[in-house]
Amino acid sequence: TCRYGCTGCASCVEVCKKQAIKINTYGVAEVDPGKCVGCRLCEKACPQGIIHMRSAAEVFFVRCSNREKGAEARKACEASCIACGLCEKNCPSEAAWVEDGCARIWEETCLSCGNCVVSCPRGVIYDARGIIRKETR
Repeated sequence: TCRYGCTGCASCVEVCKKQAIKINTYGVAEVDPGKCVGCRLCEKACPQGIIHMRSAAEVFFVRCSNREKGAEARKACEASCIACGLCEKNCPSEAAWVEDGCARIWEETCLSCGNCVVSCPRGVIYDARGIIRKETR
C-alpha cells in the first residue's frame, strides 16, 4: 500500500537482459547481485524511481523510500522508515540523516560502525554483508 515503494509491475524484470531481477514472494523486485552487471536499465525502467545502483563498498543501505512520517508510514508498511531520527542521532560520522521523511546514508563519510543498523527500531537500515543485524523480539 506504500505509494513510494515497488508496485511489482515488473518493468525492471522485462528490461533486464541478464535475468538478474525477479518479483519475490512479497510482490516486489529483488535483484540477484551475482547476476547483475550494473547496466542500469532497471533504474531507467522503474516508474517509481526507486531502483538505485550502489557500490559494493556501500555496506549499509536503507530498504525504504516512504516519505510519510510516523503513523502514516506504519500504515503503509510494517518495515517502513518512520523518520524517528535515531540513525542520525547515533551516527558518529554524521553519515546518516533523515530527509523527506526517510533515512539516508552518505557512503563517503560512513565509518561502517553499524550504529544506524542497531539503533533503527524498524530494521529499515540493512547491512548487506549480513554481519550486523537488528535483534528482533
